[in-house]
Amino acid sequence: MTDKMRVYTKVLQMLKKQMPTTRQCFVVTLAMMISGIVTGKKAQLSVMSEQIPSQAKPKSNERRMRRFVKNERIDKTVYYMPFAEMILQQLAAHTLYIAIDGSTVGRGCMTIMVGVVYKQRLLPLAWLTYRGKKGHTTAARHIELLQLLQPLIPTGGEVVLLGDAEYDTVDMLNWVENETEWCFVVRSAPQILISQGENTQKLRDLCAEKGSMTFLSNIYFTSQMLGPVMAIAWWGRAYEKPIYLITNHTNPEEACRFYRKRFKIETMFSDKKSRGFHIHKSHLSEPKRVARLLLASCLAYLWMIYLGVSVKADEKKRCLIDRTDRVDKSLFRLGMDWLNYALNHGLPFDVAFYLPPILLNSSVR
Repeated sequence: MTDKMRVYTKVLQMLKKQMPTTRQCFVVTLAMMISGIVTGKKAQLSVMSEQIPSQAKPKSNERRMRRFVKNERIDKTVYYMPFAEMILQQLAAHTLYIAIDGSTVGRGCMTIMVGVVYKQRLLPLAWLTYRGKKGHTTAARHIELLQLLQPLIPTGGEVVLLGDAEYDTVDMLNWVENETEWCFVVRSAPQILISQGENTQKLRDLCAEKGSMTFLSNIYFTSQMLGPVMAIAWWGRAYEKPIYLITNHTNPEEACRFYRKRFKIETMFSDKKSRGFHIHKSHLSEPKRVARLLLASCLAYLWMIYLGVSVKADEKKRCLIDRTDRVDKSLFRLGMDWLNYALNHGLPFDVAFYLPPILLNSSVR
């Protein structure tokens, strides 16, 4: 059995097990796409199709995948939801740090995504794709995405929502305040007005000097008067400029510590792009098709994180692909490198789209 056949067969077996009610023709195509992304290391249909171990010609495989991403009956939210729920249930014993951010994906398309922080990576949970360029989008889209996430959160789960300055909109934060029990910590712009009693000032007026953190409690944010919330001016010594935060959390030091975790979403996007699957070069330009391609790439990403966690917990395996004195590689890179090593040396490997049981004995922080 060839390496490509080993990968495809094991992916298909796992998908059939976890998607028993899904039409088998869709499951087969999805297995083709996931295995094609991982072995070809590019989320381009033409490249993926060349990795499929079938009697059909690559062009036929490519047409099959193209029909999949065009198919309006394939709801990426419904297909992906069970996997996202499983991840959240595994992590629910700890506070769920949920980061939201956007990135260019495909040709002329933007994707905003929410994911949960796990160690030094972010695990994707839900996403929306639309035609546009990098920059701010509407609060309505942000709310729509959070509404996709909301039913996935386990009952009683503690959630901290993290976002950069694009996500400080009053409409979205009011939705979080009114419709959820979540804490939020979002970045804001220094020129934004805050009010406390009869006093109004700009956020930048809070800042003192580098290495300091100042805050005001019970303030109202912007002319639309969101609040009462807390405003924080935080100038860490590692930063060139101060960071301004708005939060409904009561502890400013903790809010700053929470916000540091937001940067994990950037590592996930880089894994999906230049360091991994090159999703930004998919050549797809229709948002719904890009969103369905992301279904396959997100499952491939979860698989690599699963392998990375497993390898990191097994010193004998880790030493075969990483330094012996310390762990240099990310979970994603460990997963990718272990799969390659296992294939090259005829070793067994697992396929899964959740976190391995070893998680239960390790910290998620």
